[in-house]
Amino acid sequence: MEGLDAELIVVDNHSVDGSLEYLMPLFPQVRFISNQQNLGFAKANNQAIPLCKGEYLLFLNPDTLVPEDSLHKCLAFIRSDAKTGALGVRMLDGRGRFLPESKRAFPSPGASLFKLTGLAGWFPKSALFNSYALGNLNEHRNHTVDVLAGAFMMVRKELLLQLNGFDEDYFLYGEDIDLSYRIQKAGFTNRYFSETSIIHFKGESSAGTSLNRVEYFYRAMLVFVDKHYRLGSAKIFSTFIRVAIAVRGIISALNKIIKPVMLPLMDGAMVFLSLQVVRMSWIQLIRSGKDFGVAFIPYALPLFALLFVVAAAGVGLYDKIYKTSKTLVSIAFAAVSMLAVYSLLPEQLRFSRGVMTGGGLLGCLLILLLRWFLLKRSHQFFGQEAGTAGQTVIVSNEEEYRVMMHLLTKAMLDKKILGRVSLHKNETDTLCDLDGLSFSAKHLSVTEVIFCVGTLSLKEIVARTEQLSVNGIRFLFHVKGSKSMVGSDTLAAGAKTITAYIEYRITQPYQQRMKRLTDMVISIFFLLSSPIHLILHKKGICLIQNAWSVLLNKQTWIGYASNATSLPYIKSAVVSHMGSKTGFPETVLEKADRLYAKEYDWWPDLQLVFQYYQQLG
Repeated sequence: MEGLDAELIVVDNHSVDGSLEYLMPLFPQVRFISNQQNLGFAKANNQAIPLCKGEYLLFLNPDTLVPEDSLHKCLAFIRSDAKTGALGVRMLDGRGRFLPESKRAFPSPGASLFKLTGLAGWFPKSALFNSYALGNLNEHRNHTVDVLAGAFMMVRKELLLQLNGFDEDYFLYGEDIDLSYRIQKAGFTNRYFSETSIIHFKGESSAGTSLNRVEYFYRAMLVFVDKHYRLGSAKIFSTFIRVAIAVRGIISALNKIIKPVMLPLMDGAMVFLSLQVVRMSWIQLIRSGKDFGVAFIPYALPLFALLFVVAAAGVGLYDKIYKTSKTLVSIAFAAVSMLAVYSLLPEQLRFSRGVMTGGGLLGCLLILLLRWFLLKRSHQFFGQEAGTAGQTVIVSNEEEYRVMMHLLTKAMLDKKILGRVSLHKNETDTLCDLDGLSFSAKHLSVTEVIFCVGTLSLKEIVARTEQLSVNGIRFLFHVKGSKSMVGSDTLAAGAKTITAYIEYRITQPYQQRMKRLTDMVISIFFLLSSPIHLILHKKGICLIQNAWSVLLNKQTWIGYASNATSLPYIKSAVVSHMGSKTGFPETVLEKADRLYAKEYDWWPDLQLVFQYYQQLG
């Protein structure tokens, strides 16, 4: 906004992450509106319209990065043509890839059919098959289009007041299509402006469950059809659209439901198949064709396959980020769990330890082969994404590099920093300059680039991300003075925006599950062996009471040593990770707690329980 007579209004739709309280003191020049409930996109934006003093209004999503000259260029363009009612820009996702929703057509029967059947994705440049995303229009040229994206939408205030702003029948999605439609009906044009590009991470303003987003999107489409395609000859059109939307909504909803369970179902099927194959082979090769004679076998094999999947899921096999080491630990734990349960069965229900061992091992091998095959095809499969262990480089000048390294150290982020990429040629002690980044990234296994916005403009950075997008690199952006970074959380185009000041492993679902599982196993061990502890432990009764408390999820065995409230929440602990904390100042304890939360793993907890055994009472 430098050089412009402009104001900034932020409408907070009842966020609960403390962002409003954090931002308000830092930006006294910004007008903040705090809602006590989530009113939806349309209502929240309409709240701000009467307060705006400007001739033009820009609706901007929170998950965007806008280059320094974008607003100047957009204002010059919209002022150059009195018939331009609204303007949208070329948008890139967090990986530097063009977002097709930057320019769109109104929903139509043909566009709905081609999108529904997947033809739009197969022929992205086709005017026929990808008409909704206007795939035939060059993304690098300006065009008059039907629909602009609400993520960045500049509108004449006079026209907006005439149209009464966004239609509040829409809660989320569709309101930008509706407003674009009414702008055209009022005799104005919607212009796609390609001469500036912004980054739109997508997803942050619509955070929530995937099924909710599907419901919001298709409900919005139905509102649009009912409102604008209901009368006269448009009834057939409306009916077709409604059917297409309903089918697409059902398919999307089913996909959201089925996708997360596809991998467990495939794993379970492979374990079941492995047990069957080993069973039949055992009968033919070891027992000379004689069956085991146990009626429970037809029920046992699918139940043990289910047990394998449940046990593996409990220790992180199906977490969002895939890692081979985690897979090995998970399937080994699942196989051992399966054998342990089998050993507890009554004698008349057991059939063969050899079948269970051989079937478990074969199932583990097949699961590993399946993961290898899926990873060969793509870094993403069935909701999982392969974790990367590549290198990180920082694009900055010398001073920014020192600031960035201090930030990474303070945040305790586990990144392999390969070095600095210089902004100019012929600088010493650098990996390469900006022009050589693409070549170096390919040959040095660079998977992540941190751009420092300051000396290097965001305009130049946006251009560089687009050039590097073909390398599949993840980008993080650090704005001078912000004490944070922002970037796409995953490979997905619709990833959440993350702010990485500090990342605590103890908040990861896998680590939380493992902490709880470790607590339960330790508690059960103490309870089963309670007579021994009543003799050996000086406060044996208290130890047993604590074991019950932890088992019932009222406490955890190992926890924080300080009273810091800024750390991720865990239940009150029987003993801290430092044991007796006498003599340490609170600041030291808090630093130790930060490291404990940052580097958390269940195995040290297990060791600490036995190390501090006499303190558990």
